[in-house]
Amino acid sequence: MNLLYRLLSILILGGTLAAQSGLVSGKITDGSTGLPLVGANVIIKESNRGVASDLEGLFSMELLEGQYEIVASMIGYAPIDQKVMISRGALTRLSLGLQPVVIKSKQLVTIQGNRDDILSHLQETNISTTEHMISLIEGVNLISRGSYAQEPIIRGMSGGRMNITIDGMKSFGACTDRMDPISSYVEADALNSIEVGKGALSILHGSTVGGSLNLTFIKPQYANIGQTIWRIKGGLDTRSQERKFSFSGGRQLPGSAWSLNGSYRNAGDYSDANDEVVPYSGFEKMNFHLGYKKRIDESNQVYAELITDDAYDIGYTSLPMDVGYARLRMLGLSLHSTGISPALLKLAWKVYGNAIDHWMDDSKREDLFMNMHMDMPGFTRTAGSFVDLYFNHSQNAWLKFRSEFYWTSSYADMVMYPEDSNEMKMVTWPAVKRWNFGQFVEYQRDLNSKTQVNTSIRYDFFTSKATDEMGINELHIYYPENDLSRQDHLFSANWYLAYDVNAVWQSVLMLASGSRTPTVSEAYGYYLYNPIDGYLYLGNPDLPTETSKQLEWQNRLKLVSSIINMNLYHYQFKHFTFGQVMPGESLGYARGWKKYVDAGQAMISGAELSVLHQLSSHWTFQGGLNYEVGSLIDFEDNLPLIPPLEAHGSFKFDHDKFWIQIDAKGASSQERFSELSGENQTSGYLVFNLRGEIDPLEGILISVGLNNLTNQLYYEHLDWGDIYRPGRSFTFSLALDQSAL
Repeated sequence: MNLLYRLLSILILGGTLAAQSGLVSGKITDGSTGLPLVGANVIIKESNRGVASDLEGLFSMELLEGQYEIVASMIGYAPIDQKVMISRGALTRLSLGLQPVVIKSKQLVTIQGNRDDILSHLQETNISTTEHMISLIEGVNLISRGSYAQEPIIRGMSGGRMNITIDGMKSFGACTDRMDPISSYVEADALNSIEVGKGALSILHGSTVGGSLNLTFIKPQYANIGQTIWRIKGGLDTRSQERKFSFSGGRQLPGSAWSLNGSYRNAGDYSDANDEVVPYSGFEKMNFHLGYKKRIDESNQVYAELITDDAYDIGYTSLPMDVGYARLRMLGLSLHSTGISPALLKLAWKVYGNAIDHWMDDSKREDLFMNMHMDMPGFTRTAGSFVDLYFNHSQNAWLKFRSEFYWTSSYADMVMYPEDSNEMKMVTWPAVKRWNFGQFVEYQRDLNSKTQVNTSIRYDFFTSKATDEMGINELHIYYPENDLSRQDHLFSANWYLAYDVNAVWQSVLMLASGSRTPTVSEAYGYYLYNPIDGYLYLGNPDLPTETSKQLEWQNRLKLVSSIINMNLYHYQFKHFTFGQVMPGESLGYARGWKKYVDAGQAMISGAELSVLHQLSSHWTFQGGLNYEVGSLIDFEDNLPLIPPLEAHGSFKFDHDKFWIQIDAKGASSQERFSELSGENQTSGYLVFNLRGEIDPLEGILISVGLNNLTNQLYYEHLDWGDIYRPGRSFTFSLALDQSAL
């Protein structure tokens, strides 16, 4: 009716309106299915004016006579633009089909809700790992305890200070030593995007002080005509003798689609630049992801996914024990509805559950911790659900709500086998049950063509309780009056103002306040050994919630051939959780005990710089610089796990059939280390890598690489035990893609 009214207005009124303007109208559809897209953005590039498509994918705008460039976009689809000529009193019709984004050889990086053009530009070979892709993001590093399952850390914050989710689904590692970060259960071949939130600027997936990391999978796509697709590839890394095989396939139909991704990796002990074998660094791993999507009608569809991951015989060089197995089983079911009403654009509901089992053992070690064999099994079980509602508040504003609930249970114990006595058992996580109810709301508004504001608020109610009798009795030795249950009310919020200073410079001022509840280890852990400082750690159920205040200033310059990002940030913490030495003598196998305490105030400040420059039609430079400092103010010590000054850069030559890239990464020595946490000064390093891909025939892709080109002997500051990284290695992979044949 709105379109008919405007047409009649032009025809009847004529006169001034017809002499000055015309009407452009059209329909936005899914280019692969032809179905209408609801809520797609249609922007006039010259003025930043825009509208959203309605329930039938239709839009219309009245424009003055002249030539315009119209850009149509929607999350999950590649944007398109089209030039139109508006004539006096005339109607111009458009039909715009957006293609779903499917990424194979490189991953989309989303930071705080916006696609980062610099990171998505980087090319990756077919043998790349999820950990390596995460480490390319500015401000993100990896904690290494071996060659497997490196733990992400955002601006010096890891563990309970950040949230890691898989397609929005909560899951929690089952290892008391954090040897199984959730990112280790996602393989790069099935990875579609990496969504990074820094600090409390991203609280969609939970209250936080350090940030969030959400890993999403490639999902099956519909097709107008039924077709079967498949892709297989294999690869080899000479330094660790790692062999990798992966496949993906599926069936695409107009109303349904399924996909299956699988991979197998087997690696031996690698050697460093001196050809010294680094013991206990091999592993074996299998991963599968099955997805099925079904259209109920034009407005509703369901999606189900199953994820399995199994790793065996995992060596951890820097720890006194290895891992016999680590496994994940995850199931998710979601419903997506669009066009519910003119105001409610979209609804998404998801229910999920997962189980993680982890078993530490020392059966392959000659030197035993405490001079006896021991097993350390652990498990977590998690079930949850969330509902997302997207509202079109007005032409220039939108609103999002999320209601979330999840339950999780964590248990771990230790069984010791002395030579001259019976076995002994100790509970290290006393079957902690946790319930969480969370409410999130986000509002964004364009104040004018140059100014945008966004604010988010989140509230979480946590209930925690230890339920294992043996574990309760152990903790009651230190906390006799505590019933080992707690309730936490968490509040987090953020606000930002984005302003387009001119046509090429956008400046964003951000403020955030975050909070978090103590982890299971921090609140309930018992007899947790840390090989870095040599202490046994004791949890503290009386810990207060940790809070943070965050100030950030982001600037983005988008020039004709360059993109430059610069971020300055500062965090101020209260009730910072830290391990404090307890009175008592050292033990024969440990220096003594530490208890998690409220360490008072702490701070982190830093800067990030990233540059993408198109040197020519074939040559591109990408580089970055990161620097931060952290202080434990009340203890007059540096914060642990703060990386030193780091820099990286790459030159890439890209042609139709191949690309080649040389990159360098280096760091200065770290002299601002935490003595209380057992850290030591580490040396700087500079490492070069060479990699590339060639497409000699349709459907065949060959990837090669030389890692650590100069055979540098080095380790990074965040590597536990100062274990040397691999020396020079050659990587090779071959992929066959049926869709290109």
